[in-house]
Amino acid sequence: YCDTFTYPSRSTENFTHIFTSNHTPGYNFHWGTVQNASTLPISLSDQSITVKVNISNKSHRLKGIGGSFTDSFCINVKSLSEEAGNNLLRSYFSRSGNEYKMARVPIASSDFCTRTYTYDDTPGDVNLEYFKLAPEDYTYKIPVISAAREMSPHNLYLFGSPWTSPNWTKNDNSYTRGYMKEEYFGYWAKYLLRFLEEYRKEGIEFWGFSPFNEPINSLYLKQYLINNMQWLPMAHRVFIRDHLGPLLRASPFNKTKIFTFEDSRKFLKYWIDRVMADPDMAEYIDGVSVHWYEDSETSPEILDEIVKKYNKFIIYTEACILLSMDPTKVVDLGSWKRGGLYAEDIIDVFNHMSIGFIDWNMALNTEGGPVFPTSGTVDAPVIVNASADEFYKNPMFYVLGHFSKFIDEGSYRVDSTSEPLSSVSHLATTNPDGSISTFLYNPTESDITVILHDVINKKIVNISVKAESLNTVVWW
Repeated sequence: YCDTFTYPSRSTENFTHIFTSNHTPGYNFHWGTVQNASTLPISLSDQSITVKVNISNKSHRLKGIGGSFTDSFCINVKSLSEEAGNNLLRSYFSRSGNEYKMARVPIASSDFCTRTYTYDDTPGDVNLEYFKLAPEDYTYKIPVISAAREMSPHNLYLFGSPWTSPNWTKNDNSYTRGYMKEEYFGYWAKYLLRFLEEYRKEGIEFWGFSPFNEPINSLYLKQYLINNMQWLPMAHRVFIRDHLGPLLRASPFNKTKIFTFEDSRKFLKYWIDRVMADPDMAEYIDGVSVHWYEDSETSPEILDEIVKKYNKFIIYTEACILLSMDPTKVVDLGSWKRGGLYAEDIIDVFNHMSIGFIDWNMALNTEGGPVFPTSGTVDAPVIVNASADEFYKNPMFYVLGHFSKFIDEGSYRVDSTSEPLSSVSHLATTNPDGSISTFLYNPTESDITVILHDVINKKIVNISVKAESLNTVVWW
């Protein structure tokens, strides 16, 4: 059995659709309707709040929600029977599923794989004579990406990131640490374009990419065991300005977007102020990619400041539950707490200029892998039990679906305010089909009455927002 998620049809009646998921096991995407009113209640109880939505006050255009085609995700899909594997992909990408609009693809190996590899491990091959995609691309990633695209009713926007360059290009000959030698900057730019070329031959195009993954994090952590390249802002400026930027813009991939940063928000201001100090380099940068880890340590208003100061869009490109974030166990089936962490962060970053949110592994096995090295297991929205030919959807899956189903390419975040201030967080969007969506997350242990007021269309709906629940409210 695999549940589905149906998008509501536009009703000729004056009704609002409400989808609810909460901490109650099995209570996911629960669909109900409520009739609209035209006036506010004469009196509001002390336990109620009013959320006003003003669709005339648009903020920024959105791209959507997605997940990542890691080796580990694709291995887990392929570990299932064809029917079960297709059900898993449909759950994420099809009209009957979450309808993901975006996806991230590691360029060669990441930490969620079974070995370390790049596409050119022949020392000194500066002319890329021995460059070739890996067996993992042909066996896992390309077939699974292609299958997902066929199931999707949307244009799937792909985003690439490399974890490491070939070890012979780095100052300490290591895959897990080290800086790229400047003499190989031109080679690395050609390597990245060659990746785009090889995937284009397979019928797969990329919307954008970053030239690294977490360049600062390995400097911050005392021990960093996964594939990685260390970069400092000044070297990154030289690489983009003198090598990658000009090469990409003169190539057949000149519409492909270049992203900078690709790390945790607490390092963002340090990085971006130094990188963007070079105006010639800044012309080549299209956007800033951010990871959600330790978001609570900094204010999301940093995102607003970056967009205002540098006129580059923000997108979140990695999120997962690390054991340090919820130290119960690596894989915790049915954890609503972990779903709630996603709900809070997605609402927060979309309200502060992010145009999209891409999750990390869409599915892992019952141990939280495979992963290389083996000490880095994590949880995922879907857990695969290959021996039983089954997969299990965690609350994280349903939370992501609440947003991905209703935020489309061309949606806009619009203004929403609450009176009085409340623990209920909210996000409002207008969408290309003319609908308006409001997302309400109640983290408390009590039900809260919300009076949702569309001030432009003069529609009002009274909603009981259940304890520990996420609600998507949709109307036309």
